[in-house]
Amino acid sequence: MGCGVTPVTMPTFQSLSYGDRWRVNRLLARGGTPADPRMAAAAIELAENCQDRMAAQSALVRRLPVIAGVLLGAAAIYFAIEGDALVAVLNGIAAATNFAQLILNPMFRPRNVARSLQASRQAVASGDMSDDPDTNGFDG
Repeated sequence: MGCGVTPVTMPTFQSLSYGDRWRVNRLLARGGTPADPRMAAAAIELAENCQDRMAAQSALVRRLPVIAGVLLGAAAIYFAIEGDALVAVLNGIAAATNFAQLILNPMFRPRNVARSLQASRQAVASGDMSDDPDTNGFDG
């Protein structure tokens, strides 16, 4: 999920339930901070892992889902015009999947990851874990 999670490098994140991992991942993509201290510590681990992986990858690799999505979308249109509905639908689904990466994967939002990392570090350091959704970026 997200930034290439490995149990060795992220034990706090791995110890969360699947639902909590999903919440932390989404908060990271949106630039929010979890209200729960344990989830904030996991957000720090995930954000640091994302930043390490973003630094290691070239710009082409980060843009690959966009390039693939555009090409697959064009192929879907071409096959729809040619009358091959099955191939057009499959290419359309593949294009949508690639574009979904832009929404769901924190690696494609480095500013939000940095903002979430900073806010989570501050929240853990100060011990201030309010339940106000406007300050922690999570409302449910």
